[in-house]
Amino acid sequence: MKRHPSINKSNRKQLIRLTDEVSSVLKKVIIFLLILLACSQAALQNDWVRQLLTSVDKWEGEPLS
Repeated sequence: MKRHPSINKSNRKQLIRLTDEVSSVLKKVIIFLLILLACSQAALQNDWVRQLLTSVDKWEGEPLS
């Protein structure tokens, strides 16, 4: 059974459009996450923010038991 060429081209165009939209959204998400990563790393350089978010500095050099 052969498919009609116009149906095949239409489906291919829809698939290409869908993949373009998905890749565009993924690019935006990745860029947002990279910016968020950079901001969080910059915020953790501040002592006040680091103390607010983590408790590791309190326990450094002290035995846990």
